[in-house]
Amino acid sequence: MINMKLKYLLFFSINFFLLSNFSQEEKQNILFIGVDDLRPLLNSYGHKQMHTPNLDKLAAESIQFNQAYVNIAVCGASRASILTGIRGGFTRFDSYTSRADKDTPQATTLAKIFKKNGYKTASIGKIFHFADDSKSDWDDFYSFRNGSDYKNPISIKRQKEIKKLRPDGKLAGPPFEYSDVSDDDYNDGKLTNVAINQLKKYKKSSEPFFLAVGYILPHLPFIQPKKYGDLYEFNDLVFSKQKTVPFNSPKRAIAHDWLELRNWYIDIPQSGPVSLKMEEDLIKSYYATITYLDTLIGKLLKSLDDLDLRKNTTIIFWSDHGFFLGEHGFWCKHHTFQEAIHVPLLVSSPNMKQGFQTNTMVEYVDLYPTICEIAGIKPPNYIHGKSFVPVLRNPNLEHKKEIYSRYQTLEVVQDKKFSYHEVLQHETGKVLYNMLFDMENDKKQYYNISKKPEYKKLVNIYSKKLKKMRDFSNKPIVIK
Repeated sequence: MINMKLKYLLFFSINFFLLSNFSQEEKQNILFIGVDDLRPLLNSYGHKQMHTPNLDKLAAESIQFNQAYVNIAVCGASRASILTGIRGGFTRFDSYTSRADKDTPQATTLAKIFKKNGYKTASIGKIFHFADDSKSDWDDFYSFRNGSDYKNPISIKRQKEIKKLRPDGKLAGPPFEYSDVSDDDYNDGKLTNVAINQLKKYKKSSEPFFLAVGYILPHLPFIQPKKYGDLYEFNDLVFSKQKTVPFNSPKRAIAHDWLELRNWYIDIPQSGPVSLKMEEDLIKSYYATITYLDTLIGKLLKSLDDLDLRKNTTIIFWSDHGFFLGEHGFWCKHHTFQEAIHVPLLVSSPNMKQGFQTNTMVEYVDLYPTICEIAGIKPPNYIHGKSFVPVLRNPNLEHKKEIYSRYQTLEVVQDKKFSYHEVLQHETGKVLYNMLFDMENDKKQYYNISKKPEYKKLVNIYSKKLKKMRDFSNKPIVIK
């Protein structure tokens, strides 16, 4: 009898030990790869002119979201929203200078909640817009924000000349460059190597990790080793066919002077369109920068494989907002049109479906609860997002029927049929102008149909939806 009891005790002890270790091994690491100013301009998204083999490979091992949208089309605000799971409004996350630790000091950032739950956390590169935003939430922190990072001697010379003429520094230098340097010479190449070393450090540890790697690419200036520019010929470039503002749209709703490009870069006119040659150069260098980024991410992911960490790591690839390339006569972001808010999103998780695409709508505010659920962490009850883990298990499921996004006094609600925009008075929230686009027949948003009598009822429905979301988004965050 004693021997039998010992056998049972030994049996259950061994199984408990194995289950405990299995549970520990199965705790998902998170590799959170963020990039700056990238619209869904990847080969896997149907843009066959693009050389993006590494991100295409990741897409083939992921769920690719074809209808992913940021909630705010400007860097600081978008990143603060993503990393807190909270929507922006008039009272918070309203500009590129927005900070999570200032606008929502009571909120728990994504890094902090993982740290609280036993994860080692690291931020490498550009995750928050400001390097010191919520800095204490990371165990390890490396910033690579060092000016415009020009390497071409001509670019450096021109930048110095401009600084003498403009002490305020508003004109930083050329908007693009190609240099005979290695991939490692630019800051994004350097931060890739730091991230790889961080993975090697994690390999030696038994603790799970949350590693956030933030690339500055493909943000202006479009800088890269020359070999990437050599990949693209004139015939590879896709130019906007509609370089005018949407027909029948109010001036206030389409006021967009792309000051980021005008104020900070030389050879750009202070008013009016860029030259055809500059348009060609900007588009080509944007493409080349994306391919350079693709190479660096490929190097990072290869390291993850080589260290045998991939099997237990969920990879999230995201961009803080999109980018205009001449559409509507616009450049940069800072709007609620499709080019500014539509973004790529790839999620590769060992325990979820892989190699599928989904057309369900998701918002970036949904990233926070989704990543928490993947890791088995309960998110705070005040966050605004909704986990899309069910879609990762079944890509045919519908997650959301509509998305909401904004930029300062511009707001949009969009579903698969229509995109409705309002221009507001900042002080009162009064609706000044509106626009409505038929997304089934006018995906490029060329024709505003909001004033057509047959759409009056629909405009009222969408306006009420925006008002409801606006009121909700501007409420203070209450920690329960």
